Amino acid sequence: MRVWTCVDHAGHQPTGTASVVVAENEEAARALLDDALVGVGLDPTLYTLNELDLTEPSALILRDGDY
Repeated sequence: MRVWTCVDHAGHQPTGTASVVVAENEEAARALLDDALVGVGLDPTLYTLNELDLTEPSALILRDGDY
């Protein structure tokens, strides 16, 4: 499995969003995130998926509160 993050999809408030998706490939990741967004009443268009590099230890701050 592979892991993607997304910090630019639609949200309910203008304060930013952040999601994590685990899937076999990017196509499946997009389908899962689309379904999740629709499930909470959000528009599943125009977002960026960023794949995490799982070969090295790392930390990723998805949203730091600096709006």
